[in-house]
Amino acid sequence: MTYNIFNKSGFNALLVAAVLLFTSCEQELAEPTVDPAQESYVAVHNFALLAGTTSSVFVDNAQLMLGGSNVALAVGGSLLGNYIGLNPGNVTVGVRTTAGTANYAARTVSVAKTAYTSFFAYDTLTTGGTAKMLVLTNNMKAADTGTSNIRFLHLSPNAGTISVVLTRTLNQFGLAATGTIINLSNIPYIGATATPNEAALSAFTGIPAGTYSVAVTSGSTTILSIAALTLREGKNYSIVARGFAPPRTSIPAGQTLGATLILHNP
Repeated sequence: MTYNIFNKSGFNALLVAAVLLFTSCEQELAEPTVDPAQESYVAVHNFALLAGTTSSVFVDNAQLMLGGSNVALAVGGSLLGNYIGLNPGNVTVGVRTTAGTANYAARTVSVAKTAYTSFFAYDTLTTGGTAKMLVLTNNMKAADTGTSNIRFLHLSPNAGTISVVLTRTLNQFGLAATGTIINLSNIPYIGATATPNEAALSAFTGIPAGTYSVAVTSGSTTILSIAALTLREGKNYSIVARGFAPPRTSIPAGQTLGATLILHNP
């Protein structure tokens, strides 16, 4: 006598068991990773003066750590790696002196998903121990062929109103180039305004890519000269004037007038 073990009732029992097993396994699958397209991206730049040799970064009151170590930004320093990813919505970014227990500069803003936002700490500490924070949005779209996008940020607290002349000496291929002169006139110190127009300051201007010499003047006096500033094709930059200009005396080491070039779309 032969027996068919796959009779109707037995088959139904196996089918139910298989469904239950599949459902159980399905429920135990790991959650999918967060979609990067749903994140916001934030950069932090430290141009505050007399705020200690280094500053710590706090995001929503939690100290930022990278590679297991607390982030320490020197004067004129930026976060290594350009951006950190955050959940969209309100975020508070602050900086503190290494030994400080409160932010000396901080801002709370709403950041949208896929947006790239830069926080700039700047100015000198007030008697109350605070400085300023500028928040700008960054255009990540590549500059047009043969061009770079720039914006100039005047963060030197004692340089007064300045003018900047950029003269191209080499094109994007490193060949000699003449005839391109960019004049940026009557640029005020950003901190002289109680509420800077951050939308206007966020805008970039396209110029031919290449290497430029830079002259910064206050009145008829040249207060800063840069022999070669290279702006790569397709890239978007902030050129930041920072530090103390002459004739201020007792300028701390590393805080003399200079320029920092920040690349926003690596």
